[in-house]
Amino acid sequence: METQTEEKKINPAREALKELSRALHGLVESGEYTTVNEAVINVAYKNSEHQEFKKFSEWKEAGRKIKKGSKGFAVWARPKEIKKDDHPDLDKDLNYFPICYLFSNAQVE
Repeated sequence: METQTEEKKINPAREALKELSRALHGLVESGEYTTVNEAVINVAYKNSEHQEFKKFSEWKEAGRKIKKGSKGFAVWARPKEIKKDDHPDLDKDLNYFPICYLFSNAQVE
């Protein structure tokens, strides 16, 4: 497994999302938002320009194209289970939360 320092170099978007999630976790615990992703989108990403967020495939299904050069907004994807049997260095089965990217209404044409 990679060390935390190596992971930061490899995926700064993941580290930024971790920090943001930690900062907004209290809003989920208080009941203001139901999920961390909902809090991240509404507090950090949503503004007068960026109002609606969807995955690339969802915009495509709607007949829209992502503007060239648009950078996605990072959120947590569905967890993937990592089995101890597949990774002998683990003590137990773990859930790994990958990130996925959303694009806003301002990024499509």
